[in-house]
This record gives sequence, C-alpha cells and structure tokens, in this order.
Amino acid sequence: MPAISLCMIVRDEENCIAKCLASAKGVADEIIVVDTGSKDETKKIATSFGANVIDFIWTGSFADARNASLEAANGDWVLFLDADEYLDPSCHDALRKTVAQADVEGYYIPVVNIYGNEQQPEQCRDILFRLFRNRSEYRFSGIIHEQVLNSILEKDSKANIAIAHEITIYHYGYLDSQVQAKDKIKRNLEFLAQQIKDYPEDRYVLYQYGLELYRAERYGESIDILKKSLAGLEPGGSESMYLPKLIRLLVMAQYQARRYEEAVEYVKYGVAIYQDYADLYHYGGLCFYELRAYGTSFEYFMKSTTLGEQSYIYGSYPGVRGFKSYFYMGKICEEFDSEEEALGYYLAAFRENPSFHIALEQMVRILVKGEESDDVRVALANMCECCTADAKFILGRMLFVERSYKLAGEYLEAAAAGGLNTAEVNICRAICLAQQDRVIEALRILDEYVNDSEHYVRAIFNKAIILWLQDNAFKVRSITDSLIKMGLDDDFMAIVKLIRARPNEQMDFLSLRPDSSELLFDILLRAMDHGDFKKVDGILARMHHEWITVHAYRLMQMYLRHNRLNDAEQYGHVYLVSSQESFDALACMGDIKNKKEEYWEAVEYYRAAVTVAPCSPKAYVNLLKMYDKLCLETLKTAAKNHPDVELFKAMLEQEEARQ
Repeated sequence: MPAISLCMIVRDEENCIAKCLASAKGVADEIIVVDTGSKDETKKIATSFGANVIDFIWTGSFADARNASLEAANGDWVLFLDADEYLDPSCHDALRKTVAQADVEGYYIPVVNIYGNEQQPEQCRDILFRLFRNRSEYRFSGIIHEQVLNSILEKDSKANIAIAHEITIYHYGYLDSQVQAKDKIKRNLEFLAQQIKDYPEDRYVLYQYGLELYRAERYGESIDILKKSLAGLEPGGSESMYLPKLIRLLVMAQYQARRYEEAVEYVKYGVAIYQDYADLYHYGGLCFYELRAYGTSFEYFMKSTTLGEQSYIYGSYPGVRGFKSYFYMGKICEEFDSEEEALGYYLAAFRENPSFHIALEQMVRILVKGEESDDVRVALANMCECCTADAKFILGRMLFVERSYKLAGEYLEAAAAGGLNTAEVNICRAICLAQQDRVIEALRILDEYVNDSEHYVRAIFNKAIILWLQDNAFKVRSITDSLIKMGLDDDFMAIVKLIRARPNEQMDFLSLRPDSSELLFDILLRAMDHGDFKKVDGILARMHHEWITVHAYRLMQMYLRHNRLNDAEQYGHVYLVSSQESFDALACMGDIKNKKEEYWEAVEYYRAAVTVAPCSPKAYVNLLKMYDKLCLETLKTAAKNHPDVELFKAMLEQEEARQ
C-alpha cells in the first residue's frame, strides 16, 4: 500500500491546527509540519500528533517553505493541507484507493470553501491540485499561491492528472473572522504584486492578483488585471481548471463597477464555452436587471434555476440555481405589478433557504399592507414555520416594521414566551400593545426597564410617546423631566421638547440630522397609525421649510397610505417643485389622483412618469390601467347620456366583460 505524507506549512495556528491534523489521523503515514516562526502553541500541538516539526527561517516565499516540507517527506504520495483546512474523515478509504492507482501522477481534490459570517456561513465548492506523487523533480514555485503542477507538466506534458471525486477537503479560512484576524487581503496583495514583477506573463498569478483586488473592492484595477489573465487563454489543458472562475470573476468585478454592458459581453462569451454554468446566467440576469432589460433578465434567472448540479471547476456559489435567482424573478414580477406571481417566487426563495430573510420581508410587505385579517395570519402561518423563538421574533420584527401591530404583537409575545425575553422584544411588544390602546399593559412592560441604565432612555422615551398619544400632557412632561436633565444629544432633546410642547407654545423651527429624522418619522407614523393626524400636523408645523422640502416625498407616501389624499397631494407638489423628474413622485401623484377618481389628471402624471423613466414597466402598467378606467368611465357616460344608442350599450357591455 503506497505511503502518504501529509505536508503543511504553518505559523501561529494554535486555534485550528489540531482540527486539521485530527482529520488526517489514521490515513497519513507521516506528518511533516514546517513552522515559519510560530510564537504560540502551534509546534507543541503538532508534536502531540506525532508530526515531524521543522523550524524554517521565512524567506518571503511560500514555495520555499512548501519545498522544505517535500525535502523531508518519505511517503510515496504527498497530500498538502493548510492549517485552516481539514479532510473529511469519511474519505480515508477513498484516499487509500486513490493513491493505489498506478497510471495517475496527481489529483485535483474537491474543496468546500466555507465563507462569510460564522453564524450563517455559506459554502462554495471548488477544486484544487493537492495530491501528487513524491518525486524529487516535483517542486513548488511562486512566492504566494504556490503551484506544483507546473513542474509535473514540465517533466511530462502528457502526465495523467485526474480528479479525486470521492475525497473532500473543507476550508474555513474565508470566514470573516479569519480574514480580518490575519489581514489576508493586504498580505496577499503585497506578495502577488512582487510575484507579478518577477513573472508578468503568468496568467494564474494575474488571476489571483485580480481576485485579491476584487476582495479589496478595487474593482477597476481588478478588471484590468483579469483581462490580462484572460487574454489568449483557451479552454483545455491545466489552465482550464480556473478559466470558468476567471470569467465569472471578471463579470462580477464589472457588475460591482456598474459596467453592466461590458459584463454582459463576458457573460455571453462564458456561456458559449460553458453552456451549463449557472453562475454566469445568474450574473447575466443581474446585469440585465440593472440595465432594465427585464424580459431578458427574467430569462437568464429562469435558465439558472433549470440547470443541474454544477461541475467542481465552476466553483459555483450557493443559491444561484435557486433562492437568489427566485428572489430577483420576484422583483421583476413586481416591476410589472404582478404581486401574486412575485409572492410565489419569494416564497420559493424563502422555502429553499429559510435564512434568506429578505425574501420573507418582501412577502410580508406584499401580504400585510396595513391589513391584519385572518387571511393574512393564515397565509403567514402556512408560509413560515416559526418553531423557534428567534424565528418568531424575526417575523414579528418584520410585521412591526410594516406597522402591523396586532400580528407583530402576537409573534413577539410568542418569542418572549419561548425564552427570547430581551429588551428589544419587550419594547417592541409594548409599542404594539400601546398602538392597540392596551396602554396599561404597555406601560407595565416598559416599567421593567426604567431602572435599567442600558435601556432607561429608550423605555422612558417610549412611555412619553404612549402618554402623548393618550393626550396626557402632564405625565409626558413629568416623565421627560429626567431626560431634559441628562443633557443628551441636541437633536434628541429637540424631539423630546416637541412632544412636551403646549399647543400654542412658541418654538424655533426645527431641522434634524438624517438619523434623528428617522426617530421623528417613527413618532409621526405611530401618531398616524393611531389616527391622530392633529398631532402630526402640529409637529410638521414646527419643522423648518427646508426639512419639509427634503422629506416631502416620504410625507406624501405616509399620508397616501392612510388615504389622507389632499395632504398627500400637498406634499407631492412641494416635492415636485425641486424634483420635477422624480419617477417615484410622479407615479405616486398619479396614484393619489387615481384614488381621488380624477382620472385625467392621473393620466397626465403617469405619462410624465413614462417620459422620465421610459424603461420602467410600472409606468406603462399604471398608464394602461388608467386608460382602461377612462375608457370604461367614458362609455358609462356615453351610454347614460345616449340611452337610445345601441353602439354605446354594446361597447360598454364588452368593456365591462373584459375588465
């Protein structure tokens, strides 16, 4: 049975090396660990696993350190791992069978990269050359992202290089905590810049440099380097292993740099070579979406969802064949005002990945719309399996954001009963109760935090808002006295004084920073939801004209939501004075006029919206619906004024049947 040498280079890896070595225990016949200057317990841990630990003076080259491990290796085969990797223990038998093959010189091994946030990590499959015969002429080159395959192919260009499909290596070095702790991006960029000086035509080094520039969000530089790497590179041969990822990375960099047309050209180039590459179809969909070519975008996303399991050489990202594409298909449906279809795609995205909360947010927004009917409750229960307190809190928080206080309160109550009895949950619960006029219960919850230094200000302030909405001015002034004495942020104190102010009290006109404005909008929305528009008008009368102008569009939306159409129209006019070509504002004014049954005026606003944003399907959908209404209303008037004209009757019946 051929012997296997596990070869590693390490430095200060005490937090992860044990996991790596344990994963290879029983299959590696020897362990060679080259240490480049650890100051922690790395060497001691390696020795405890029976490793041959070799001290190596760092030369500035990863290849030199790798080659030092090869010099000490006695096995027939070399398997090399990094300390932040581990071998799937169930693959030991497969590894033994793999090295028993007589006609293979080396193997690519599937690698699962675990990346992102440690609480909700994602996985991306890849394939790397990690296993080869131990021959003295096979040595690594490159000061970083060092490669040994080149030396094997230089010795024999027809050497049999295979893929060990039954073996898996897991790599978690791309987790956010790992990348930040080691400042890997900065380190890698410095090494790669030096390596390019020495090997300016090495396409693989250029690819790795472009990748690190992308990670550093230096997208323009990344694009230039990746184009150099791609120039003259053809499918086939050893380089074809990274060609699909190179094309995808070039598309991603152009997407991030908002060079959508150029990105689309590389998408088309890539799918002509790799016709089943889901990632390219997904990113093509994203680019066409940004170009507002929604029909083509939808086709690309749909194509990505129909493709089968992806090849390891693609390094495919999770979700491109499913929830990520479904999400954008839902967004496109909303562009055409097809909310029912959109709901279906969002639901498909959420069911595939229950951690993909943005899809749930979209569903909640479409379903709720200020309604708290039993139908909504049943629909949410059927869509969301909220079996944990955390899940109940997440859905409750989303409902809270949508101002659906009764439903939100039910989920938040369930979260608290399930053990998630935090201040965030309870303060939101208190607000939900207060908005339903269950004031005593709400105040009782907030009283639990009035002696809590961490949550004192928030608890007292929310008590003041609740009492303000109950017209209890005396208690409002009484409980906010302590806030006044604390000398808090000027904007916060100005808002406190607003709710303390007597109706005829003289005050300077107020303007606020954006973050402070969010707090004020929360108060305005709570007052509107409580039906107290007099208080809203009172606050807005004290705001500076410039503040009103900046926030007029948002105020227009708030009043429209509550069917205060004249107020909504007033703020719409204010906003359009300074933003005459705002598609959203023009469309919103069209909605207001539509609700007021002023259809001709609505048409004019929708037509203006079409002129401003001719690529927006919503503008045309709104306009066509309005033309339908006008046609129907015109026929009704004609039939009423000319009851003896059969043509008008027939046309009216036909139009009513169509609608």
